[in-house]
Amino acid sequence: MKKLIIAVIAIAFTFPALAQQKFGHIDSGALLELMPEKKKAETELEAFAKEFQTALEDMAKEYEGKVQTFQAEEKGMVATVRNTKMREIADLERRIQEFQQQAQEEIANKEQEVLTPIIDKARKAIDEIAKEKGYTYVFDSSLGVLLYADDSEDILADVKAKLGL
Repeated sequence: MKKLIIAVIAIAFTFPALAQQKFGHIDSGALLELMPEKKKAETELEAFAKEFQTALEDMAKEYEGKVQTFQAEEKGMVATVRNTKMREIADLERRIQEFQQQAQEEIANKEQEVLTPIIDKARKAIDEIAKEKGYTYVFDSSLGVLLYADDSEDILADVKAKLGL
């Protein structure tokens, strides 16, 4: 009986605490798309990636040329020359694959480098609005996790104003 009374009292004290919590949500993807810094970063990333794409296309043309030349001349080659040419082609193919992997890593690093300050700026503004407006929790609706938002407030307009957007 004592345990039941204690449980009822504990539950009774929990409900007012839940009632005092304030929930908000924001579509951080939409916020980031509104930020001019994001557009500038995307342009910078596209130019950075284009350099790698151009180099990769040049390497692919070189590879295709060597393969075509090899196929055209293969029948008249002695075994030693044929094996040397095949190794050259295989080596070029390996270098292309390594270059492609390195390019992907460098692009990912560059993306993180240019986007992190923008994301941090947005997060700081969200944190400031949450504190100013007394939100206990702010959920990111762009992640698709927020299933229902009627009892929470969308703070996108407040954050946009905070960032001057």
